[in-house]
Amino acid sequence: MKIGLTEIMNWDERFRLKFINSISGYKGVHLIGTKSKMGQTNLAIFNSIVHIGSSPPLIGFIMRPLTVERNTYDNIVETGYYTINHVHRSFLKQAHYTSTKFPKDVSEFDECNLTPEYADDFFAPYVGESNIKLGVKFKEKLEIEANGTLLIIGEVQEINIADQFVEEDGQLDLEKAKDVCVTGLNQYSTVAKFKNMPYARLSELPKFKEKERPDNVVFDEETQSYNANLLPYGTNIGAPSIEATGVSTWVNTSVNSFNHTFKNKIDLIKEDYQALINEYEINDLLYKASMSFEPIIGKEYHLYFSEKKGQNFLSLIPPTSWKMEHIGSFILDNDKTWKRSTL
Repeated sequence: MKIGLTEIMNWDERFRLKFINSISGYKGVHLIGTKSKMGQTNLAIFNSIVHIGSSPPLIGFIMRPLTVERNTYDNIVETGYYTINHVHRSFLKQAHYTSTKFPKDVSEFDECNLTPEYADDFFAPYVGESNIKLGVKFKEKLEIEANGTLLIIGEVQEINIADQFVEEDGQLDLEKAKDVCVTGLNQYSTVAKFKNMPYARLSELPKFKEKERPDNVVFDEETQSYNANLLPYGTNIGAPSIEATGVSTWVNTSVNSFNHTFKNKIDLIKEDYQALINEYEINDLLYKASMSFEPIIGKEYHLYFSEKKGQNFLSLIPPTSWKMEHIGSFILDNDKTWKRSTL
């Protein structure tokens, strides 16, 4: 399947958001803790933490455009300090819901039942439940002109981590710490170690064009394991040979035809399933929104987000008439299901 830019930009907004956010692969999940000069704590989940350098220890993350109020950004710029806390399976649900748009005077620590923890005289709060915590000092911000986002760069001032999660060579055992990672916005996965590779040196470059193992050694490249004892047929030299029957050509042709037909049916089911999921998400969004009137079938309505009330609401006012955060425009169908407007 080949997808061009024009097709991507014509996708449903929410589908495009999840797809593009997933296409970069697995990402770490962290909570950034901040506090205003007035003492109001704030906690927000991020999946864009990135290593910048180790001498000095610099770390960065992406901040979305400042088109709306960003408490995390305001506190970092105002005080100069913040914490980065690894998210583990034990409090993943609480961490996820810090992304809720709470009012500025409400602490995500309180609402999501997480513990603000302070170390010595470091200003910003850590997450008490986290096994790996970084105290960071704000250094600089870089604006990304392509979409208005900001790269926030900070210098690590202190690290709080249990000895058991640090290996002899300095590598962290994130599997033992029970870290989680994410694809997209809300599809979380566990972390599992697979294989350690040596430092890549030109003098030690493997001969990739040569076979690493003889043909008679059964090895599964995907699982990186020897699996001869798991196969339903013999694999050693003395095992009975497998001979083709007289109708092997017909069988092979028929199997290929069946596989092609079956794949087409599966693809159609996937498309129908995705369409159903998209329809459900739209209706779930609309029916949970605040309404001060009874919608009329066939009429176009506009969905907005209210920063003041922290919730979505439905309105007849088109987005060109005011500067509210517009989520989308929709029409109520005869079967009382909402459809995205094409007007």
